[in-house]
Amino acid sequence: MDRHDLEAALARAGLREYEIEGVHEPAWRPGELPYLRREGERWAVGVRERGEYGTIRRFTDEDEACRFFYELVTSALPPPPPGEPPAVEQPGLIRRLGRWRRVAWEDYRRARRARGPGDGGPSPPR
Repeated sequence: MDRHDLEAALARAGLREYEIEGVHEPAWRPGELPYLRREGERWAVGVRERGEYGTIRRFTDEDEACRFFYELVTSALPPPPPGEPPAVEQPGLIRRLGRWRRVAWEDYRRARRARGPGDGGPSPPR
């Protein structure tokens, strides 16, 4: 699967709120938007929030990145984190985006702790 196949599959599924670099870049962009874009020789999948790109995962293979993106965008609501009640009242893409953002920040915090204090990275949202 390449980016064009991915866009066609998402369109068939009735989804339009996403960004695939060079293939599907909506004129109107909501505050949070899942994206797939090329970064050098790699493919990045993540969530763009207020103009900032937060990468969830990177891939060396376009097919693997496209399949991951498709599953991410079309999958059912992920289970809530331990200790958090299920959010049945807010199903859908926006709810999943919030979960993806939390997971991305958790990954970022782990990486930052591993690098040590004073690395000059951005502060996570409170």
